[in-house]
Amino acid sequence: MARIKKTRFRHSALISAVTMAAPALAATAILSAQSAPSTQSASPALAAVTLTTTAQAAPTAAAPFAALAPATAGGEPLVLGAQTHFSQNWSGTANDLASQAKAPLLRDSLPWAAGETVKGRYNLDTPAARNLANACAAGRRLILTQIPTNPLYDGGLWVTSEEGRQAYAAYLDALRQKFGTCLVAIELGNEINGARAMAFPAGVDPTSAYVRIAATAHATLGGTPALLGGSTNMVGTGFLRPLFAAGLLDQVDGLAVHPYRNRGEALDLEMARLNAAMDEAGKRVPVWATEFGLATTDQTTAAGELIKQATLLSASGVAQASWYALIDQAGFPTMGLFTGTALKDQGRAFRFVQDSVLGKGRATRIDMGDPLLFAYRFGTDTTVIWGAPRGLMLGKGTRAYGPTGLALRSPVIGDEPIVLVGKAFTPGTSGVVADTLLGWGGTGWRYFVRDKAERDTALDWVDDSWTGYFGNRYSRPLRINNTSAAPAGTAAAPLRAVWRYTAPVAQMLDWRACFAKSASGDGVDLTLKQNGKVVWQGLLTSTLTVAPVKLVVAKGDTIDMIAGPNQTAGGDAFFYRATLSQRGRSQAVTCPN
Repeated sequence: MARIKKTRFRHSALISAVTMAAPALAATAILSAQSAPSTQSASPALAAVTLTTTAQAAPTAAAPFAALAPATAGGEPLVLGAQTHFSQNWSGTANDLASQAKAPLLRDSLPWAAGETVKGRYNLDTPAARNLANACAAGRRLILTQIPTNPLYDGGLWVTSEEGRQAYAAYLDALRQKFGTCLVAIELGNEINGARAMAFPAGVDPTSAYVRIAATAHATLGGTPALLGGSTNMVGTGFLRPLFAAGLLDQVDGLAVHPYRNRGEALDLEMARLNAAMDEAGKRVPVWATEFGLATTDQTTAAGELIKQATLLSASGVAQASWYALIDQAGFPTMGLFTGTALKDQGRAFRFVQDSVLGKGRATRIDMGDPLLFAYRFGTDTTVIWGAPRGLMLGKGTRAYGPTGLALRSPVIGDEPIVLVGKAFTPGTSGVVADTLLGWGGTGWRYFVRDKAERDTALDWVDDSWTGYFGNRYSRPLRINNTSAAPAGTAAAPLRAVWRYTAPVAQMLDWRACFAKSASGDGVDLTLKQNGKVVWQGLLTSTLTVAPVKLVVAKGDTIDMIAGPNQTAGGDAFFYRATLSQRGRSQAVTCPN
């Protein structure tokens, strides 16, 4: 909720979201197309696309990205809603804005402490409750986030007594009776992986205590509305694993996560890890991304990220997602779909994806023959596409639209997603052969930690309590994420982060990069090496953009991008992006911070 959003984005900067249960073994739909032609002069007609279905096991810890989270050709479409704060005295006019945005579902709260001030007596006729009832009358559905604290029970801390748990469950039942079928889910807590978020008495094990609350609530509700457990800031698979081991998945109808990130790429990989963790625990429940969004003044970027992230969540089998928030707020002045009553670009994107994309079905990824090209098919004729820069030719009857729904006359593929309606389109080829963002966690890069003796140790995927990353327990706080990273140690005992590209063929390449960090610390030393020989060096203290570094590589040559701690430890987290492109075809790189 609002009061802890600043913690969320501070952590993100340092390290760098209506139900059908997904089966443990999912039938993964793979759309395959003939490789794109090598020139833009080729016929714009799209090669024949075929739909095949193959049974694939969910990914395991040993192979973190062996398969993506289930993306099925059928299934219910992703339900995209928005966050409101009627419980924080928002005006009822927000319901009118929800109608303008075409939000079918709202997430809000009716705090227990305010709804039950005398034991066993409920006041559900507050202005907030009436505004939520009006949303129901207008045809929208509700998710209510309910924190299990009330001064009447257990000293106002999270309930631990049987009386307290039963009283909490009874209040949830009162909400069910108040809102009926309009209330589709109740979220147990909010961002419980935050510091002091689960305020249990000293000496109480929070993991088992949380599961006991869920068990009591679930026994009362019986699955209607759905009880959502977890409620983690970001994805937090590492935080959730102990809860799974304690039996949480048997006591909830779904799992809530808030997969905040500044770029959508790799969101599907994180969801795959979450599903794998549930499979390892013996049961998979639907995932609800009850908050996701982006804090930025750049409305164009926010609109594009809304489209991309909704697409990736759909492809990952997520049941529902709520954009945070419907309206800009004093504490979060850039995150809304509206500023006051003025619709922003991200609001236009929200409305466009509701009208023209999501309702056509679940997203399935099309294999276009290039892992740096992302193309997702909705239904039979709508595709969301983005990736490494290249041309795009449209065939007869195919139309292209930007994230806000504006028609594009001469679309060009890049970081901003394009929505294509029609089957006849031909992407060109890209000059990019490796990209730290688009190729993170997949083909093209391997990740290492390098010690003072120049010994490299391969990094493993770490299911963190916040966002997953490549690292290991022996080199913390070193980490490599898709948009951010950090080395560790000091000049006397450095632990350097290494990104390695191994050339599959002889090539003439340009390396470009950008880096950005806060003014804290004494900087990060950066080096580019080819087969161990230094070809570029720099010191990052604020922002650093690298002009093309020309490389001539033979098959099997290694290109290492290396980040170290400079002289002292601390303040070394930074944002980054780097690309390797065919000579003369590189473009300027912008940091995703």
